Amino acid sequence: MPISNNGNWDDTNESIYVSGPLTVGTTEVEAKVGATRESLRQFVRIYNSSNSVIYFGPTGVTASTGEPLQKNQSVEIAVSDLGIFLIAGSTGNVVIVQELG
Repeated sequence: MPISNNGNWDDTNESIYVSGPLTVGTTEVEAKVGATRESLRQFVRIYNSSNSVIYFGPTGVTASTGEPLQKNQSVEIAVSDLGIFLIAGSTGNVVIVQELG
């Protein structure tokens, strides 16, 4: 099924919607809920509920190469089965990750 990033989400297969907290520190961590990413996901939504800036990007992301996600900011990324990784300048930061399909 093609992805068009329709604002109504009616272009998703609605078979996946999982949500959970993820702790982000100074070592990159993959944005996923649980032990493995959902194989049928089409979107990942990341909400920064911490007080620190969280950086996101492909594997190998750093604070210098990643896109910043400020406190109380969220981002939705059409990713399919690609990995999105997170990193911060300090430990113990919590984000909420949602996988949708």
